[in-house]
Amino acid sequence: MICRVPLVILSFFPMKHLLPLSALVLACFSGSLRAADAPTLLAEYDFEKIPAYVPNWGAGLGSTYKPATGWKTPFKVSLDQDNPHSGDNSLRFELLEPSDKEKIVHSPAIKVEPADGERKVRVRLFVRSTGFGEKGAGIRILERDEAGASIRLLGGSKTLIPVPDSADWVELDAEGVLHSRTASISFMVVAYTEEAPATLWIDDVSIELVPAVTP
Repeated sequence: MICRVPLVILSFFPMKHLLPLSALVLACFSGSLRAADAPTLLAEYDFEKIPAYVPNWGAGLGSTYKPATGWKTPFKVSLDQDNPHSGDNSLRFELLEPSDKEKIVHSPAIKVEPADGERKVRVRLFVRSTGFGEKGAGIRILERDEAGASIRLLGGSKTLIPVPDSADWVELDAEGVLHSRTASISFMVVAYTEEAPATLWIDDVSIELVPAVTP
């Protein structure tokens, strides 16, 4: 919203009208600031009203990747209607057999527009899990360049958010600054544990671009 009140017009207003008019100008200016400061939603996943094969999501074991629901062992990925955080479904990631390799479930590539200044991303989700123990699973964001090549993991660590072992839904969130060359990102759930069985569920995932703070 843009409000323009030329100064020449103000000179024609009697003094008794200037206070209400100034309040209007201030309200317009404040509204513009609020609009400019609002986060931009990059992606949202609630796993509702989608096919059972969870379109465009993938999963990997070590360096081998397939569509998410294409794995039958040593883990599997599926929609689950039992106790979602909201709606009818959550996404279930179940370890069936022991494996010493990383197990990853990831979202489609999420486009991030270029910008002159710093770009900060905020990740929010709900999760519950059993059997993973401490540091057995985590959330990460992979950054890629315009050609789709990996640049780095957001936050410079293999785990942006550790997943707690909790039978109840827990809200997780974190922020990180993107690399200047980042053109897309992927949300990932990673199982580090080598043990099985273990299961985790995610739901109501949102990824936002947070406005830069100006002095």
